[in-house]
Amino acid sequence: MTRPRTSQARAMAGRACAVLALVFLLVGLPDQPTAHAAEGLTEETHARYVVGEDGALTAEVTTTITNVTPDQGAQYYYWTDYGIGVPASATDVQAVSGGTALTVRITADEADPTHHWARASFPPLRYGQSRTIEWTYTITGAPLRSEEVTRVGPGYAVFVAQAIGDEGSVSVEVVAPSTLELHSATELDSELQGRNRIYRTEEYIDDWGVWTPISLRDPDQSETVEVPIGGVVALDVQSLPGDEVWRDFAVERIETGMPVLEELVGSPWPAEVRTVREDVSPLVIGYAWFDGWGDEIVVGEDLDEVTLYHELGHAWFAPPQFSGRWLQEGLTEETAHRTIERLGGEGQRRPRPDRDGDHALPLLEWSGAHQQTDTDSYGYPASAAAIQDVFSDADDATFTAVVSAAYAGESGYEEPGSQDNRGAVDWRRFLDLAAERGGLDAEPAFRTWVVASEQAADLDARAEARAQYAALDHGHWQAPFGLRTEMTDWDFVAARESMAALTPVAEQALAVQEAVDRTGLAVPDQILEDYEQAESSGDYAALATSLPVAADAITEVAQSRQTAAAERDPVSALGAAMLRVGPTAAAAVQALTAGELDGARTLAQTAADRAGWATLTGAGLIVVAIGAIALIAGGSAVLIRQRRRPGTGPGPGTPPPLTGN
Repeated sequence: MTRPRTSQARAMAGRACAVLALVFLLVGLPDQPTAHAAEGLTEETHARYVVGEDGALTAEVTTTITNVTPDQGAQYYYWTDYGIGVPASATDVQAVSGGTALTVRITADEADPTHHWARASFPPLRYGQSRTIEWTYTITGAPLRSEEVTRVGPGYAVFVAQAIGDEGSVSVEVVAPSTLELHSATELDSELQGRNRIYRTEEYIDDWGVWTPISLRDPDQSETVEVPIGGVVALDVQSLPGDEVWRDFAVERIETGMPVLEELVGSPWPAEVRTVREDVSPLVIGYAWFDGWGDEIVVGEDLDEVTLYHELGHAWFAPPQFSGRWLQEGLTEETAHRTIERLGGEGQRRPRPDRDGDHALPLLEWSGAHQQTDTDSYGYPASAAAIQDVFSDADDATFTAVVSAAYAGESGYEEPGSQDNRGAVDWRRFLDLAAERGGLDAEPAFRTWVVASEQAADLDARAEARAQYAALDHGHWQAPFGLRTEMTDWDFVAARESMAALTPVAEQALAVQEAVDRTGLAVPDQILEDYEQAESSGDYAALATSLPVAADAITEVAQSRQTAAAERDPVSALGAAMLRVGPTAAAAVQALTAGELDGARTLAQTAADRAGWATLTGAGLIVVAIGAIALIAGGSAVLIRQRRRPGTGPGPGTPPPLTGN
């Protein structure tokens, strides 16, 4: 719900007026001061409002007044006039007392032209006397979008039901066809009688009597237009019968504004809500509303772009994802105005309230308990001012970066899109997102509008912890998960302890990254994961051991790879190939990538050792090869000589012997 308007209908609850005549039987002034008119008169009032099947609305008000101001010697008090408040659209106002019609005068209320006074005259009412007056009138209703607050039309009736009198002596009854749905700011008892439903209340309000806005509506008599959204879903836009002006306004604004809303929030329309309904309820209840349970958005008859986009915005900025009434209302208001500015529409921002004015309070204390109270007159504009101040220097891209992360429930201390530390967004998480995702200095706005003194102390602790957090240099890596969680949860005592333990560890992490930058090798995935997912003091202690080993391993593997790739003379190259220096260095890189630090260092050392033996090994291989060649050559000469020894076979040219059978 949102945007309460100053309800002119409230003026209709003006105290029943009476005229007091003071008569002196003796010359001189009375010894006692004159009593106030309302103090010397008791008032008992029972009001009954009837909505007919044809939509006609009539009121029957029965008031019994009693003069309880005693005569005082030579002076006595009496009443000759009594009045009740009626809507300006009331007609055929009549008053009857004891079966006799009384003269009725209708006068305008100078303070509120939508409200009139009906005054009946009668003979003097002396001390101890009572008079019952039966009032009847018809409420014709006023045209849509007029100043008068009553509305009567096909399938709807809106009015203020009131009975002014003394506590315990007032009641209101509303009779309406059961096809009409009731909306009211007051909880009324109800009873079904035939085709009608009877609503009753005796709830006393503000020392005046019963006062409750009533809206009755038959939804089946709405005129509906379907508006597609993104080709996936559609909204049913329901207007009052015959109100084509509002219907065309709503359809056009939704069609052009919804894509902008989705872009600003960074997410498509998310709601189960499928109906945007025009109703006259906001006129008397004082606000439009977004009803996620009833699957509808209800807005008034006014052609109000801000309210329409504001209520649509509640599809995103609503519980349970966003906690805090001020945050929900402030974000929907800011989104609505940015949408209107993008479209070149019309919509004035709320006047900024006085932070020290009446009904002002820290916005964290503004809750649903203040609904329909004077505190709301401060809470709504103050929430709008707070969010406006947060984003005062932010363009739409920055606004989207912050609110889209908030809608996703992300933490300001996680990378965009991370699933870690997601949760509902309260004022703390939102403040961190404004700082981390938007680069916004939002703290002054929070100190001005949002927090009380106890939360101001939390802001002081946050500022100190964030300064220490920023000074802890992790290079290109994220801070360990445990620290990110503590900062997200505003557990600054634990965060400071973690940062003290992580200071030397972060330096070692930088050493690993420097080794990577220097050598061109990749950080072992396991090492990076171990650092960024560390969440306890035991994990931090283990990192203090593993990170130096990783830095050394990267350096040693890089050196072995460089040695293996070095240019060599033929002899050394032969030895290196024979000793598999290159494959061993490559195996060291593979082991490093797999996070096998000890294995990588062993292979790197092996490759280095073998590279040192490459020349000698190559020379030895050459000597062995020469020796082998010589040996082979010598053996061939002996064989030739042996084959030429005489008498051992036929000589050259001797044919082979003949063979026979």
